Parts: sequence; structure tokens; C-alpha cells
Amino acid sequence: MRLQIPDLTRFSLRARLSAGVVAIVFLTTAGIAGVALYFIKRNMQATIAEEQFERISAIADAVDEKFLSRRTLLKTFGDSVESHDFTGAERLQDLVMQHKSLKEAFDNLAFIDAQGEIVANMNGAQQIGKINVRDRDYFQGTISAKAGVVSQPFRNRISGLAQVAMTEPVLDRDGKVAYVIAAFITLSEQNFLGELASVRFGKSGYMFIVNTAGIIVDHPDKSRLLQHIDADGIPNPAVDRAIAGLDGAAEGVNRRGVHALYAFKHLQQTNWVLGAMYPRQEAFARTEQIERFAWTGALLLTLLAGGLTFATVRSQLAPLSRLREHMQVSRANSGYTPLEEEPGYDEVGDLSYTFNSLMRERRAAQQSLQASERFLRDVTDNLPAVVAYFDSKQRCLFANKPGLRMRGRTQADIGRMTMQESLPDAVYRQLAPQVAKALEGTPTRTEGTYERKGKEGFFECHLLPDMRDEGVVGYYVMTFDITERKQAEMRSASSERRLRGLTDNVPALLTELDLEERVVFCNGRYRTWLGIEPASMMNRHIRETIGEANYEVRKPLLARAFAGEVLSFEQTAELLIGERTLQTTYLPHRNAEGAVVGLYVVAHDVTDLKQKQRQLDTLAREDALTGLPNRRSFEEHVREAMARSRRSGKPVCLLFLDIDYFKSINDSLGHAAGDAVLREFGRRLKESVRETDMAARYAGDEFVILLENVGGASEAGMVAQKVLAAMRPAFHLSSRTLQATASIGVAMSQGDEDFSSLFMRADAALYAAKKEGKNRFMMAAPGNGAPDSDSAPWPRQEPSSA
Repeated sequence: MRLQIPDLTRFSLRARLSAGVVAIVFLTTAGIAGVALYFIKRNMQATIAEEQFERISAIADAVDEKFLSRRTLLKTFGDSVESHDFTGAERLQDLVMQHKSLKEAFDNLAFIDAQGEIVANMNGAQQIGKINVRDRDYFQGTISAKAGVVSQPFRNRISGLAQVAMTEPVLDRDGKVAYVIAAFITLSEQNFLGELASVRFGKSGYMFIVNTAGIIVDHPDKSRLLQHIDADGIPNPAVDRAIAGLDGAAEGVNRRGVHALYAFKHLQQTNWVLGAMYPRQEAFARTEQIERFAWTGALLLTLLAGGLTFATVRSQLAPLSRLREHMQVSRANSGYTPLEEEPGYDEVGDLSYTFNSLMRERRAAQQSLQASERFLRDVTDNLPAVVAYFDSKQRCLFANKPGLRMRGRTQADIGRMTMQESLPDAVYRQLAPQVAKALEGTPTRTEGTYERKGKEGFFECHLLPDMRDEGVVGYYVMTFDITERKQAEMRSASSERRLRGLTDNVPALLTELDLEERVVFCNGRYRTWLGIEPASMMNRHIRETIGEANYEVRKPLLARAFAGEVLSFEQTAELLIGERTLQTTYLPHRNAEGAVVGLYVVAHDVTDLKQKQRQLDTLAREDALTGLPNRRSFEEHVREAMARSRRSGKPVCLLFLDIDYFKSINDSLGHAAGDAVLREFGRRLKESVRETDMAARYAGDEFVILLENVGGASEAGMVAQKVLAAMRPAFHLSSRTLQATASIGVAMSQGDEDFSSLFMRADAALYAAKKEGKNRFMMAAPGNGAPDSDSAPWPRQEPSSA
């Protein structure tokens, strides 16, 4: 049908002139209103954008806090495992099941050994030992860095859920990674963001998260998780700017064509970008309402000037305007809805009938084509392989999503790129001979290599010719990634070699026994420590390797270990470097059912550790400055001495001393001079008593002497006089000499008196000596009496330098 265009020349000149007057009034009013509205809109839009960015920044801080708290929780849990030195899958599984509180923070938590095997799992033990995650980036990153990481988003191999993993290494005593703790967060669960998931921007705005590689981490549409943000081939420049580093607000159009105000904030704890989409229509609704009010005023002014004329023109053009608007909407939408009102029997009506007919035919054709394409696309996009079709000139006419994503292509590239352009040069050179065979009509299959994340990957490619009556018009290509299969084959071939290289370098003797107590494995440390070749011990009974005498001593321990008990003991062994102390541990080897099928024997050299422990014990009981016993050592000795005194009935005597005017020496000459005086005072004090007596530095400038088997107060007074005499000579320092005296309180023990009472009496006597003029000793009276002051003091001298 030929479309009839209505003749608009039938409108009168008056109508046109009236419309011109209305237009002049409207344009004048619009000019004034437009300038004013421009500044108002600009300020309000800037304020809205700033407010949205502040909200998304606050939410980003909250998400960072969630990440930090979970990482802290995982770090604390990992430190607890290290400090308790948990070993063995059973103990780790029990530990995981005891910490159900971790379930509130994570959807699952697992222990993974250094080979990538899951040895403990919070969600049940049925998958333990059946899943290997050695190829996962988060596992490799934790092993290499010996530090926790937050993984890239991935799809769980068991549940198929989109997840991220937070890890924490568990180090053994040698600082190597014994286990990797992996805590998993399911991205599709609301508890990932908690209450933040309900935050909305307007009525239909929402938040989403992408990482800096463009992968969707969180989105209201959960089907988009782990997809690239531009997976549908429709880029969003605003999101691309955020991925490139933008923190702030920007405007853009999403994949559904909605104009929106975006705000972005990069998270500090990971490489994620938190985004907020706020539809422009909702964000600027208030601004547009103000604008509508202003334009309404302008329109009212225009209507006052030419209302009647404008109404006449509008009524004449109304049917055509409705048809035009309907045509525009129909072109923009995939579906079509006919006009609600019945068209008239004029030119506009004829045009409406014709347009309705054409649009129905277009809709039917589109629906049929879309159904066919959707079925084919759904099948190929969900195949675990790259599927493509090339014509005889090697031009690509079809490719599924994995094929396009492999080289960063989109649907727009279909029909414009050749096979050579779509593949890396190295891959195409491998496939070129097979393509020639396919174009000759021969189906072919080949294997090859490609670069995969900087490493070598493997693929298997099938090429099938498309045979028509006119010959081969193209060929189908289906390619599978077989990297994991190839790597598994190579790992299997080299696993024993790696195990031998690893164990030979472990600083310990490693041995494995079977149930008959025969050696089935031993490492190279037997050669370097004992001079015994490991091969000479294989398949021999343990009795033959350690000797009959040693075997009889260890036989009961071996029996307990084979019964399932973990044992550890120390022994002295003669190594090539001399006699050393070894700590040996028996670890039962259990099968999947928990039965003991063998025994692991680990022997560590702890000689240096033992020596350091002895040195530390000595340092803990000796004063570092004077070399005398310290307070701890003295009080241990006092308890023993008073116990001997009670058994023998002979009293002990306590002399409590401090240096007179020591604070003046420190203040006037400095702490270095004070330390020199203390060292010399301690040396003279030690020379003033018998070897059987004990002199010690008690605290600061306070010293104590304990005398055993004392004949009486007179003998104790003689010792005190001897000490005072020893301090009388001048103290020679590096830059000067000075006099330093001491005051002494002396107390004799009485009956069952305890040390606390004895010390208090000696302290009271010391106080009395200082009160009497210093440089003297005072005897403590029995019981609570006043100190005895019969003993003559040395002449008092103030500290001076000479």
C-alpha cells in the first residue's frame, strides 16, 4: 500500500501568523527563564552529585571495615592455630567444627595443606581429600608471599556459587607454610553486604561492585556475577573511567539505556570499586520540577498572547502528532502495541492503518529470528569450549561468548575479522596446516600450546569442513582447554622427584615405617648427618638400622605410636659433626578410614636451643651490672637457707645495705658514674663475705647479705664492720675519685620466723642507721623492738670528688 501524506497547506494564513506570534512570545520568555534556570540547575546537580559521592564513600568505608574485621578475625584464628601447633587433619577438622562462630563471618572455612588438598572443612568432611585447589590464584599467592590475600572472584567447583576467598597462612616452626586457611564469602548471599545491601539511590537506583579487571563482584542482578561489565558488548564509559582510577561522580547510560548519575569509590582493602547508579530522572526530579514550574509560567504567558490560535492549530495537528510519537516509540522498542484509539478515515487514518500492518509483520519476523538465534546462542555459549564458524576465506561468521572473550572481542567484530586476526600468531601458525586440510574437506584434530597468564597452556582443536553442493564453503572450529590435564600428567611424572628434593632439604631426619616396622622412606639427611646412604636403609626392619639396644628401648614407644598415639622424646646421638641432642616425634599415618597404616618418624636437632635455654636461665638469676645474684636468685636461696636453719636450729643473719647519698652521685655526676660506683661496690661486697655466704643486689642501690651458721650478733657485727671498712677507700672513676659509704641494717632470725618478718626488721635497722647519721650499721632488736644502736659507726663523710 502506498502511504498517503496529509496536505498541511489547508491551514489558513491566520493560523500561521497566530502561531508566529505565540512563538515570538514563547522564545522571549524562554530565553529569560532559560538563563536563570541554567545556573540553578548547575548548582543543584553539583550538590546532588556531591551528596551521592559522600554516601557511596561512607558505604565504601563500611565495606572496608567489614573486610578488615574479617581479615583480623581470620588472622587471629591463624595465629591461634600457629601458637597451639595443631598438626594432623583430625585435629584441624575438630578445631574448625569447634569455631562455629566463624560461620557468622564466612560461608565456609577450610584448611588446605601445602599440596593444595583440603584437609579440614567447616561445611562437612565429605569433601576432604577430594578437592585440590593448587591451581587457584589465592592458594598460590598465599604460598609465595606467606601472607593472607583477598582473591579475585571465582566460581566454586563444588557448589557453583560465585565467591571470593580470604586466606591466612599457618607457618610451621621453620617458617614454612604448613597450611593455608581459606575463608569463603558467597557473593550472591545478602550477608556479604549485610544491611548495606538494602541501600537504594532513589526508587530504582542500586549499588554494584566491580574489580579493576572489570569483573562484576556484586550486583542486584545475580546472574551477572563473575561476568565482565561489558560482556554484552555495550560499554559504559562511566564505569570504564572508574576502573581506570576515577573516585567521584560521573554521568552515563547503562545497558538498558537508562541515563543515570554514577558515583564510584575504590575500596582500600581490595581492588574493588563500589559504584552507585542513580537514575537521572529520579536524581534530578526536584530540579526538573522547578524547571517545569518555570516553563509553565512561560507557557502561561504565551497562552495569554495566543491561546485561541494555539488551541486551533494543536487540535488540527493532534492526530498526526500522536501518530508520530507512536511511530518513534515503536521504532525504539522491540515490541509493538497498536494505537488505542481507532484511526479516522482521512490521510492520517490511512497512514496509521499502513504503519500498523507493517509493524505487525516486522514483529513476527523478529520474534522468529530471535528465537532461532537465542537457541543457537544459548547452546554454544554454555559449552565449555570455543565454538566458531569461518567461511572459505577464513572470515569469522559466528563465535560463542568464550571465543569472543578469549581475545577481548565483541559481537560487533563478527564478519569483520579473520581467523588469523582473531588468534595469537603463535597459535595460528600451529593451526594453519589443519585449516588447509579442513578447506580440502578433511576433518582434523590437533593439540597445541598457547600463552596462559604468562605461562604455557595447552589446547585441543577440532576442525570440521562445511560441505555443500558447490564444495567446501567454510569450516567449524571447536577448541577445548586441556591445560589442567596436561599439567596433571607432568605433575604426576615429577611428583616423586619433587618430594625427594623437598624432604632431602628439610633440616630433620625423616623416616616412614610400614605396619611391619620396615623402612619405606628416608630422606638425604641420613647421609649428611650420619653418613648413611638412604638407599641402604630401604625395606629393612628398624631394628637393623638403629641397633638391638636402641630398638629395645624404643619398642614400647613404637607400640604406642602404632596404636594411634603421637609421641615425642629427646635423645643424644653421635652425628658427623659431633654429639647432638635430637628431639624425635612419632606421628601415626592414617588412611581415609582413620586406621593406622604406618608411622612417620621426625628427628630435629635441638642442641642449640637447649644451650640457649641454659644461658637464659643463668641470665635470669644474675644482675647484669654487678655480676652479683639478683633479687630472684637471692629469694630462692633465702627459702632454702631458712629451711636449713629450722632443721639445724642455727639462726641466719640478714644484712640489708644501701649506698649513702647515691642519688646525689647520680644527679651530680651522671648515671654512668652511678653505674661505676655500683659495680665497684658489688665487687668489694663480694670480697667481704665468705664463699658460703651470699651477697646480692636487691634493687637500685640496695644490697643484701645472707650469713648462715652465725655464732651470734657479735659475729654478724664483725661482718658488718668488715663491709664498712671495705667501702672506706676512695672509688676511682674514669674522670675522678670519690668517697662512697654504706648504711647497714642487721637482723638475726628467731625460731620459726619467716623471711618477710626478718626482712622488715633488717629494713627498720637500716632506717635507724641512716637516721643516726649513715656510714654505720645497726642491729635489729628481737621481735618488734627498736634497733640496737650499741655498735659504733664509722665517721660520717659526705660524698666528695678528689
